[in-house]
Amino acid sequence: MYVRITSSGRFYYKQGEGKAEHYHVSDYQVQLVYAGTATNWFDGKAYALEAGDIVFCKQGRRHAFQATSKEGVKMLEVKFAASDPHVDEVLLGIETKFRDRENQIYSLLSRIVLEGQRKALHYRAMSSALLMECLLSMNRLCLEHSLPIYESSPIHQLRESSLSGKSELLNMVDKYIDAHLDHSFSVHEMAQSCGYNQDYLYRVIKKQTGLSAIKYINLMKFEKALFLIQNTEQTLSEIGFSLGFENLQYFSRFFKQHGGIAPSEYISKVRLTTRTDY
Repeated sequence: MYVRITSSGRFYYKQGEGKAEHYHVSDYQVQLVYAGTATNWFDGKAYALEAGDIVFCKQGRRHAFQATSKEGVKMLEVKFAASDPHVDEVLLGIETKFRDRENQIYSLLSRIVLEGQRKALHYRAMSSALLMECLLSMNRLCLEHSLPIYESSPIHQLRESSLSGKSELLNMVDKYIDAHLDHSFSVHEMAQSCGYNQDYLYRVIKKQTGLSAIKYINLMKFEKALFLIQNTEQTLSEIGFSLGFENLQYFSRFFKQHGGIAPSEYISKVRLTTRTDY
């Protein structure tokens, strides 16, 4: 399966700015809002968008959008062409509007944008491969398949794809969280240990990742749970206890909230598969 990217980028529109109704003869378009709000119109129907929302526009479909929040709207955008019938099947399963899950699509689109900006060796092939993964993930999100796709290190890919780059403070935060995953701690305690003001720590995490401090901590905890399930033989009770959960019930609720699947179901799919024929 192959797709050809025609443009990609990060865009900021002030309140009231946007694009008048238009259509693309040959291109498909994916837009993901990561800050602010906007309204998109597809064939005259309005869709309200906020951070985490994705809109997919097919060839020839009339659409328009406008930033609606006081702070404007920031979005990632990729346009592409496809003439492969297998890709067409994937695109048929993608809805006009849906939500990202744990920044899966944000991470992939950000990497595509950076590939286009840097133009490193093989950037076209790499961008096309990333977009194909993105489209397959979008299809799965829309069709609600039972086993989500997870990057091996979603948190760090999220940070690497940030325009702000890496942060020494966030490295300190990562080390603190990793060292204290086995028990509860407050953001205030973490800030004190890192030698910074709590409010400043909140702002840095939000700027670097687009997540609140609590969501960032929980996502790191979820990432660790995935790693332990995929790479160890520990039981779910042992994993939950090592991550600071008092019992399996609390851990199961946390895992399903972040992954959309019960950990017992996920562990059976990951560990019991011994061979897959294609």
